[in-house]
Amino acid sequence: MDDDSSAIDIIKEHLSEIPRLSLNKTFTRPAAALTEISLEEDSQLIFMDIDMPKITGISLAESLRGQDHNIIFTTSYPEYALEAFKVRARHYLLKPFDFVEFVTVVNEVIRECYSGWNLERENKDAFFLRTDSERSKLIKVLKSEIMYLQGSNNHVHIYTPTENFSVYLTIKEMEDKLKNNSRFFRIHKSYIVNIEFIKKIIGNKIDLGKYEVLMASHYKKDFIAYVERNLLRSKRN
Repeated sequence: MDDDSSAIDIIKEHLSEIPRLSLNKTFTRPAAALTEISLEEDSQLIFMDIDMPKITGISLAESLRGQDHNIIFTTSYPEYALEAFKVRARHYLLKPFDFVEFVTVVNEVIRECYSGWNLERENKDAFFLRTDSERSKLIKVLKSEIMYLQGSNNHVHIYTPTENFSVYLTIKEMEDKLKNNSRFFRIHKSYIVNIEFIKKIIGNKIDLGKYEVLMASHYKKDFIAYVERNLLRSKRN
């Protein structure tokens, strides 16, 4: 999605070289894009500019936060990177980018968000993840480095400061695994946050620095009480 058709043509050309992807639709008008993407039930990989007329890419991504789409921003403006990640952008490509930069970012997002990781084992401090396609590769994810988790159908997206993983678990199963860990609290039917990464709480928005997540109203009272009991005395390992 870009109001510059030449920018769309570059992305189309790059996508044609990636066998795992097929182009669904392109848009030059953000309002039309929002209407159609909102109706998509399956998770889509969306390439989106930021500086667009009437609706910015940041505002558009904010409107899509309740859906399981994955956004890569393609923009000429480096100063919007923090805002982009707060609306759960998967990556941020600065124009002009070449094919090598493009395919590196796309493959990283595909691996993290669409390949699916299995939880092989865990201990008090970490989860150990593996994909079916890379049986010899085991990834260690420290629980202390998890900023928040988002449930989506039968997957949980794990967000750390540097990486994201999509794991075959429900949010309830993940909540049960973390119930004895004082860092984590469920704030929404879809979100569990690590209180040690909280920078600010403004209304129903929780600012985690790199990311921003929404809190459901009926969780708020218990969550504020939990933060007051745990945040000041908790220490990083």
